[in-house]
Amino acid sequence: MTSLEHLLPAPDQSVRCADHSRTLAIDPGGTAIRADRVVLIETPRPWPKPVFDHPVLVGLNQILKNSVPATRTLAYAVGPPGQDGVDVGQGGVDAGDAHPATIITFDRARPASAATQVIERRFRPTSVTEAIAVAIAAAEDDLDALDTMADHLGDVVAPVLLVCTQGSHDVCCGSDGVRFAAEAESVAGLTVYRVSHTGGHRFAPTAMTLPDGRMWADMDLELLRRVLYRTGEAVEVADRCRGWWGAETGAAQVVERAVFAAAGWGFEDRLRRIEPIDVGDGVGRWVVTTGDGLWEVAVSPGRTVPIIACRQPGGLPARPALEYQVDQLIER
Repeated sequence: MTSLEHLLPAPDQSVRCADHSRTLAIDPGGTAIRADRVVLIETPRPWPKPVFDHPVLVGLNQILKNSVPATRTLAYAVGPPGQDGVDVGQGGVDAGDAHPATIITFDRARPASAATQVIERRFRPTSVTEAIAVAIAAAEDDLDALDTMADHLGDVVAPVLLVCTQGSHDVCCGSDGVRFAAEAESVAGLTVYRVSHTGGHRFAPTAMTLPDGRMWADMDLELLRRVLYRTGEAVEVADRCRGWWGAETGAAQVVERAVFAAAGWGFEDRLRRIEPIDVGDGVGRWVVTTGDGLWEVAVSPGRTVPIIACRQPGGLPARPALEYQVDQLIER
């Protein structure tokens, strides 16, 4: 980390990671989570760190972690209705308080390159056994079983927002995320879920929008409304996009974001595929294809920046992260 010392807080400073990222203007591109399926599991607070130590989640998480490689399943804890969303401690939950809870899954429509038409399934298991059956079906990508067990199944029509609010994991999400989630709940027609551990806490408030499947950094109501209603130009908000859930974390998400910025909001409604042509460690030439378009994108390494430890002296321990820069984008 010696080469990054000039980008760290002073040794006697203990700063928030989100504030430090804004100070350095760190690019959030490439930091989104790649997923084919998002599973929300209603989980009483407080949420421990890690959240999967919660007695409601212990068995289910192990099952989901064994998901077949073709389907990447991402599980979040989600606050039960009626809770205020505050999660500032690291206390555990007594196992006796654990109970089967509502489970919601969001699937990107197949084929894997699909852009929209996210399918929502809602489950209300009456026993732990039923909850585990849902988890196994999700892990094994058994769509027929999921459809049979679901008491709600259909396309996601209304926009959905997943906001990271897990304060036990990072104070920035526990404060900025909770505040933004409360503000977002005032937006008519929007379904807001307060969720755990979306990664990228240094970009709080961080959130995912569905059905477009994009993750966003430094989220506020102005950005949210522009994304929901597609106002202005896509290029004006692209620099706050962490990535799209259908692209691999890293350079592929930066490539996809660059085409989104160039092609505009209509790109969200297209099937897309992101493929490397001449790439090593993410760097090189990529091709993005849709049913009616093709773009070539050249990517090179950008800055190496520190991911600091939030509110720790000097931001230590810190670890390096690579930014990517787009050198060329050609539409064929």
